[in-house]
Amino acid sequence: MVLLFVLSVDGFGMRRILAWQICLMMIAAEALGGTGEPSRNDAVRWLMDMRQAVSQLNYRGIVAYLKDSHVESFQLLHAYTDGMEHERLVSMNSPLREVVRSAEKVSCYFPDTKTVFIENRPPRRSVLLELPDDWKQLSRHYDLKLEEQEYVAQRLSQVISIEPRDDFRYARRIWVDLESKLPLKFELVDERGQVVEQMMFTSLSVENSIPLAELDASTKVDALTWQIKRREAMPLGSLNWALGSVPDGFQMISYTRLIRTPTEHPVEHILLSDGFSSVSIYIDEMGGGIVKGHHKKVGAINAHSRMIDRYLVTVMGEVPVRTVEAIASGVRLQSK
Repeated sequence: MVLLFVLSVDGFGMRRILAWQICLMMIAAEALGGTGEPSRNDAVRWLMDMRQAVSQLNYRGIVAYLKDSHVESFQLLHAYTDGMEHERLVSMNSPLREVVRSAEKVSCYFPDTKTVFIENRPPRRSVLLELPDDWKQLSRHYDLKLEEQEYVAQRLSQVISIEPRDDFRYARRIWVDLESKLPLKFELVDERGQVVEQMMFTSLSVENSIPLAELDASTKVDALTWQIKRREAMPLGSLNWALGSVPDGFQMISYTRLIRTPTEHPVEHILLSDGFSSVSIYIDEMGGGIVKGHHKKVGAINAHSRMIDRYLVTVMGEVPVRTVEAIASGVRLQSK
C-alpha cells in the first residue's frame, strides 16, 4: 500500500512526503532527549523501560509469529492488578492452543490432544518474550546498541540490536514502541545472519484496565478424558546431576519434574538462562537403549541427546548447536 501510494505521486508530492518524514524524524529525535551518538547505557535504559512496560501495563493485541517458515497468529491479553500479572495467549489457527499465566501458575492447554500442562510457582517469565531482570550483567555477553527508528503496526519504534560477544548465543533485534515502551517486534538471528524466528504485533491496544474474566481460560477440561500433566518445583538439594561445561553467563533458573501418568517415569527438567537465551535439560529414565550424539535441529531450536547409564539426557534451546553439545557433554550423574 505504501509503495503504491509513493509511486502515484508527482515530484512536488514526493518532496512534501520527504519533508513530512524529516519532520517526524526531528520530533522523534527530540523525544529521545536530543541528538548525539547513542551509547550502550541508552540501549539499557530503553530495555529496562520495556521490561517494566511488559509486566505492568494492561494491553491486548494480535501477535504474528514466524517460525520454521510458518506463520501463526495469537491473541494476547495482559493485565496488571494489585501487583500481580495475568496473561492469556490464544492461538487463532490450528493447532489450537491456549496459555494462561498468573503469578503462581502457568497452564498450557492443547485441545487437539486433550492435554494440559500445569506448572505451579513458575519463574516470572512472560509468554510473549523472555526478558532479563539484570540488563547491565547482560552486557558481559552481548553488545547492546540503539539503531534507527521504524514503524510497526503504525507505531513509531526504536530498534535495538543485541549482538552476542561469543558463539554460544544468537543475536536479537527488538523494536520498542516510543509511546508505551512495549516490544512491537522481535527477531532472532542465527550465526549465519539468518532470521530464524520473528514476532510482531499486527494490532495493539494499551488500556486502563482489562476485566480479569477475560484472562480466564476458555478451554474446558474434563478430568475423565483429558491428560493432566504437572510440573512440580524440586529443591536444588535433591538434584543428582552435575553440570560441568555450561558456557559462561548461563545460570540455573529452575529444577522441576514433569509428572505424567502413574505408569510413566517422571521427567526431570533443568532450565538454564543467560537472561535472553534459554536452554532446557530433560532427563528421562529409559531403562535401556543406546543413543550416541543424537542431534536434531528444528528452526532456531537445536537439540542434542546422549545416554548416561539408564537415563536419556536431552539438551535443547534456541541457541547454536555448539551450546547444546557443550552442555550435554558436561552432564554427569552424581553418586548418592
